[in-house]
Amino acid sequence: MPIPLGLGLPQMKQYDIGRDVADVARAAEAVGYASLWVFERVLFPEPATQGLYGVPGRAWPEQYRSVADPLITLTLAAAATERARLGTSVLIAPLHVPFQLARSLASLDAASGGRVVAGLGTGWSLDEYAAASVAPFEKRGAVLDELLDVCAAVWGPDPVSYQGI
Repeated sequence: MPIPLGLGLPQMKQYDIGRDVADVARAAEAVGYASLWVFERVLFPEPATQGLYGVPGRAWPEQYRSVADPLITLTLAAAATERARLGTSVLIAPLHVPFQLARSLASLDAASGGRVVAGLGTGWSLDEYAAASVAPFEKRGAVLDELLDVCAAVWGPDPVSYQGI
């Protein structure tokens, strides 16, 4: 039995997102990749409040200077493929409005025929939290918990009902 392999999609500034995502996604599926993946970087801080992954002195890679939106990138890949799973590795969930993120993921999953794998995390960049103005960095765990509750409600049966914090 072959081991299912995944491939990261081209979503950084050196690529032509409108052309390269679809081309790479089609080629990857044609040669047998089982999944296509994206990551999320909201910004490239200059100067950075902290180092990469919160490690003092560790520089952010130049490739992070411009990263395409992960859900737009997966939408382009979904339109160009038929079988490959479409994954987020990972979305910084607390930087999104919970209902909007749940709805976007559900829409992409429906449009792709149920191929979405949603990897959600809390993130580590103080600068991204400051720029997004959605949730304070210190509350990221609780915000992720609430987002998971919202996703469960949105992805469940209609009508949807949810009482947030």
